[in-house]
Amino acid sequence: MITIEQVEKVVKHTGVTYQEAKEALEAVDGNVLEAIIRIENTQNFKKETQSNTNHEAKNEESKSANSETVDKFIAWLNRMFHKGNVNKLEIVKDKKVVLSLPVTVFLLLLVFLFYITVPLLIIALFFGYGYHFSGPDLEETKINQTVQKASEATIKAKDAVVKTVDEWSKENKKDVDADGKNSDH
Repeated sequence: MITIEQVEKVVKHTGVTYQEAKEALEAVDGNVLEAIIRIENTQNFKKETQSNTNHEAKNEESKSANSETVDKFIAWLNRMFHKGNVNKLEIVKDKKVVLSLPVTVFLLLLVFLFYITVPLLIIALFFGYGYHFSGPDLEETKINQTVQKASEATIKAKDAVVKTVDEWSKENKKDVDADGKNSDH
């Protein structure tokens, strides 16, 4: 027979209701220690189950958030790829478009062939080629103004170099003629 004192001891040590304490004592034939152990094991099992359930729910939320982030990134990549294909880099000489490259191709050339692409762009400026970005996103941007300024600066630098070389060669020719060497007389 289960006494009220036994039930109170179990309630005091475990914090369960009187009904739960009485059921645990009946299951172990009135042994208070075994009833307390049984209740603690049950409580631990419930906590672990609840913790696992919470952990699984957090994992699902995390997977959902990661999936959403990946979806947003893929959507952004698609937008950028589209913009890169509808906007063009045009190589111009004498106000005529010589070559038109999608910006995506231009960026790939810059990334993978940087040490070839950049020198070619600079050399082309010295030969009178210019650059212009066109398309719905780049038509009226500061980048075209910047490219135009770079082209103008390169033309000025080229003209200065040509002028200096011409002056130098004229001076050398005068010096050679004054010495009597290489003279037609």
